[in-house]
Amino acid sequence: MPALRPRRYLSTVLMILAAYFVVTQPRKAASAVNVAVDGIQKITEALTTFSNALG
Repeated sequence: MPALRPRRYLSTVLMILAAYFVVTQPRKAASAVNVAVDGIQKITEALTTFSNALG
């Protein structure tokens, strides 16, 4: 019997869990996406400020 390779199935399992979360709790899922996008925007602004300060 071949060994189970977790990396092979990890992305599929994560996508299934994400879809389940969106279907069962859409408001929380939308909030989580908004928080993630806001975080990415803050990081981008910080990196832009840093690179502009370099000259």
